[in-house]
Amino acid sequence: AEQLYAIEVDTLTGTGEYQRALARLNEALEITPDSIPLLYSRSMVGEKTGDLALMESDLRRIIDMDPDNATALNALGYTLANRTERYAEAEALIAEALALKPDEPAILDSMGWVKFRLGDYQAALNYLRRAYSAFPDPEVAAHLGEVLWVTGDLDTARTVWNKALDEDPDHEVLLETMQRLGVTAGPD
Repeated sequence: AEQLYAIEVDTLTGTGEYQRALARLNEALEITPDSIPLLYSRSMVGEKTGDLALMESDLRRIIDMDPDNATALNALGYTLANRTERYAEAEALIAEALALKPDEPAILDSMGWVKFRLGDYQAALNYLRRAYSAFPDPEVAAHLGEVLWVTGDLDTARTVWNKALDEDPDHEVLLETMQRLGVTAGPD
């Protein structure tokens, strides 16, 4: 039953039907309240719908059940760094995740992002370059490009963003980042 719920929820979230996905996850968690995959799915739906309290509660529950769950530690840390000003707490969570999986690009990206938010631009660039080198994802490109832009390396930022746009011209985070910074796509 857990796998069937997960498949249905993936389908619903894939089509943007977050409230229906949340309802199905709530049903599923009544049956299997300690399901880490279902709690994680619900936390991600909570994040998508702006219910950060639900997201945080579910991720903390996962961490309580499985303190070495690097994915949950990273997800909570990244969201706190990205959506709140709880940077020190975010950094501590991401550091725990990074200790468990030191070469995981998603965690390197998160650490780079929290370092950026803390104003440590050199450390941010180091982490983000490692993440981007291992996984040249548009979201990582958005983060790396933003730090490059803020530190004055405009040409390299444009190069990173344009390469990512070539791969995924509709990537929401990438487009939002460029728009927020007043950057248009085009020649490097």
